[in-house]
Amino acid sequence: MNIVRVAAVMLALVIAANPRLPGAKEISGVLSARPSASVVAPVSAGRHRLKAGTTLYVPATIPAGGAAPFLLLLHGAGGTGENMIRRFKAQADRRGIILLAPKAAGPTWDVASSMGNPRAPPSFGADVRRIDAVLMDAFARVNVDPERAAVAGFSDGASTALSIGARNAALFRSTLAFSAGGMVPHRAGSPGRVFFSHGTKDPILPLAAMRESLAPSLAAAGFQVTFVTFDGGHELPEPVLEQAIVWWLGS
Repeated sequence: MNIVRVAAVMLALVIAANPRLPGAKEISGVLSARPSASVVAPVSAGRHRLKAGTTLYVPATIPAGGAAPFLLLLHGAGGTGENMIRRFKAQADRRGIILLAPKAAGPTWDVASSMGNPRAPPSFGADVRRIDAVLMDAFARVNVDPERAAVAGFSDGASTALSIGARNAALFRSTLAFSAGGMVPHRAGSPGRVFFSHGTKDPILPLAAMRESLAPSLAAAGFQVTFVTFDGGHELPEPVLEQAIVWWLGS
């Protein structure tokens, strides 16, 4: 188990529960990108390479002229956006979901890296600006249903998705966090919906901290929280992914 990461997770939870602690100031992370009713540079179905190593995937199953559900995908440490596209592609094809998967500037997202420093509260860095920029680019190319936009992530990507989703519920009505390790404390904005999944045998990030501390604190803040456990490790099994997508979009 990563002791440094666990210590950082617990620090994040303590700050979230005690907003007057020194150093617990609110740090931005608010995105300015929004779906547009007029797509200025429409793209065809398939994979499209955008800036900063980002992949945009548009399934052929989207009805012509229709606004589609949209999912921002954030990879885990050492991963890539393309890894996430491959993992979610079958669901996208089946349900007509537009996928956008950026790549972190470093080995992982800077907000997740900040959780590895037990001497300072977690904070955002430049990656959130990169995410905002690629969202603006994508929203100029695809017709997104603003009522069905969500952010999802795995591992460090899940921690980043939670941190961004909590601050941007007006953009992302739902957050899907698979095997998360924590989040940047949040004390402002409109609560959204959160789906957690976590393996009971996860050897990398502790189940207890998420299930017994973070999820209840989000629920107490007004978030609609669903927490699912499965018999497994640090992974995203297909039945859990299916359950999460159904939770998000309905059957």
